[in-house]
Amino acid sequence: MPGFAAEALEAGYDGLALRRLAGLIKPNSMDVGDLFQRALLEIGTVKILSQQEAVFFLSRMVATDIVEGRIDPQRGAGILAGYAAMLYYPPILNRFSQLGEMAFWGEYVSSDPKLVHEIMVEAHQLLASLPI
Repeated sequence: MPGFAAEALEAGYDGLALRRLAGLIKPNSMDVGDLFQRALLEIGTVKILSQQEAVFFLSRMVATDIVEGRIDPQRGAGILAGYAAMLYYPPILNRFSQLGEMAFWGEYVSSDPKLVHEIMVEAHQLLASLPI
């Protein structure tokens, strides 16, 4: 997100949200909050029109945080499982509904490193599959 904001500033766009977003260092989804949406409004070219677009946007942020190590993969999988439920378990997010619950399966859970690896693989696949 900071890279996007820096490029927008370099391209001549300006605004408080763009400046703040460009100044963040290794932000997670909580740091970004609504800054990205506000930055898009400042640019004036992108608008989120539906709940599905909003959930996919947030899912991309969480998956990026997982892949880049800014959020615990199991916590991220739980968040993505919640997003999957919001959209009635679309195939693109459905695997996270299972992965997000695996930490609570007790003795039946995959070993922790294996589970983390599975979450990372799914996060990479999600980023490759989500519409931009």
